[in-house]
Parts: sequence; structure tokens; C-alpha cells
Amino acid sequence: MNIAVIDDVREDLQKIKADLLSIYRKQNTEIQIHLFTSADQFFRTYTPGSFQLIVLDIYMDGMNGMDAARKIRESGDNCNLIFITDSDSYAVQSYDVQASYYILKPYSATRLAEILSAVQAKEARQSRYIEVISDRTPVRIPLRSILYADTYKNAVQLHTDAGLIRSYITFHELEERIADIPCFLSCYRGCIVNMDRILKSTEDGFLLDNMQSIPIRKRGSNHIKKAYLEYLFSSGSEN
Repeated sequence: MNIAVIDDVREDLQKIKADLLSIYRKQNTEIQIHLFTSADQFFRTYTPGSFQLIVLDIYMDGMNGMDAARKIRESGDNCNLIFITDSDSYAVQSYDVQASYYILKPYSATRLAEILSAVQAKEARQSRYIEVISDRTPVRIPLRSILYADTYKNAVQLHTDAGLIRSYITFHELEERIADIPCFLSCYRGCIVNMDRILKSTEDGFLLDNMQSIPIRKRGSNHIKKAYLEYLFSSGSEN
């Protein structure tokens, strides 16, 4: 597992490295940590997909961490991003770059371990799949590939990275199959969205990472958006 740490304060850089080594050593997980003292230094050698986890500060000389995160996402990289920084001023903006967590300094190694455990749990959920019958053929659909699901006449439509998959199960049956998976959120009756595929919240709903807009019901819209934000940054291993 390749990890990049970007921070222009060398003491913080070394602390994060030491904490990461300690955490993953206890898990018997082999990692390679690459340290960078600026975002500019990082991008001199960076290629999309080269790191599974990037930990970065925001307040740095030259390119700041938020701009660096945007550049990483614009390259199509979906690696885990964790901000460890001095102020919560950019916390809201971190939603837009799909950051896994936003941590304020000084932080504890215990807190970082909890967060990394939560990230691993999320990845495990994304490796799951559901099986439905489509055109009389069993089809296995990875949960991470589902953008959203809705209904059309008597069928459930699963909108996935591979295209539209239609199945004649009931929407209630679909909801029962994914009831234990916290990344799915009801937008309106007969429509659920995969919150891991939301790029950002908009005035009328959600913009997905394929640039498709999903509306949400007007009544209770604040509750729906709040549920999304709580999913993104809830504490503990369920995020």
C-alpha cells in the first residue's frame, strides 16, 4: 500500500509518518510512505493511481492542500484523501473533493487509527455486490458501481457504471437487500442514491461523479442533505 503525506512542517510530517507506521504495523499491513514538503514537490512525480491514501495539510506555501486535492480529483484519481490541518475553515470545501476525513491539529494517534479503520470498513463495503435477475439472467452488481436506483413501470432500474440494469424485483425488496449498507440514501419515493458517488450537494439535489444530477424531494430536503453530510463526516467506524 502506497501512502503520500504532504506537509510543509517537518515535525508534523514525521509525526504522521510515525503514527501511520505504528498503526499499520499492528495490522500486519505492509506500507510504503512517501513524504513531501509541498504540493508542488508532490506533483513533480505524481501519477493518478500511484497512492491508495494521501494525507495532506491545507496551509502550505505555494499550492495549498485544497487546490492540490482538486487537482488530484480532476485527474480522475479516487484515492482516499485525509486532511490533517490547523483550522476548520476549509471543512465545508472538503466535501467537494470527497475527502474521507478532515482532522484538526493537534490530533491523537488513537483518533487517526479510528479514522483509518473507518476508511477500511468503507472499502470493505464497497467490495460487496448484489445479485438480481435481468432479462432472465442472474447479474452480479458491485455496490460501488451503482450510482442510483429508481423505478420504471413495474421494474427497478439500477444505474451503474456499466449502464442501466433493469430487474423485476420490487423496490421494497431492493431496499431490504441493502438495508445494512449505510451509503444508500432515499432521495424521494422510489429513488435511492449511492452517497459514495455524490460529487457535491446542490440547491435542488445531488451532483454525482458522472456529472448527472439527482433531485431530492422538496419536503424534508434539509433532512436528506443533513443525512448526507453526517454520512461523510460521522465519527466512528460506520463512516
